[in-house]
Amino acid sequence: MDVKITIKTSQVLEDGDIQTIESFYSGKKTLKSTGVFLDFEENGSMKKCHRVIKIGDEEVVIINSGDSGSKMKFVENEIHNSIYRTPYGNFDMSIYTYKIKKKILENEVKLNLDYKIEIKGLMKANNRIEIKAIAEA
Repeated sequence: MDVKITIKTSQVLEDGDIQTIESFYSGKKTLKSTGVFLDFEENGSMKKCHRVIKIGDEEVVIINSGDSGSKMKFVENEIHNSIYRTPYGNFDMSIYTYKIKKKILENEVKLNLDYKIEIKGLMKANNRIEIKAIAEA
């Protein structure tokens, strides 16, 4: 199913600064036995990224591939470690998920993720991602 996807990311940095970014994409929603998948391309001015968001019963996984890559796994009250790949090198990444809130309907998906992220040597922040996917008419 073709969907319009809105992703709003709010980040509270260690110094208290709050940064919010809202982005809009066209993508696909697919229902599989393992969960709901949102699949789309992110085209920035200097990079292209393919993103897949898998919403399962107990976990959410966001896979980014392209110039930079990562696999972010979210499970409430758990820490998951992975590698954040960039053209400038690889960085250790740690994610602790506070809360996952989701609402999955036939023509709409809403997902909120509240988590703490640390990319060693680069940054630490508390984040909230709000994802909305609505079926195109």
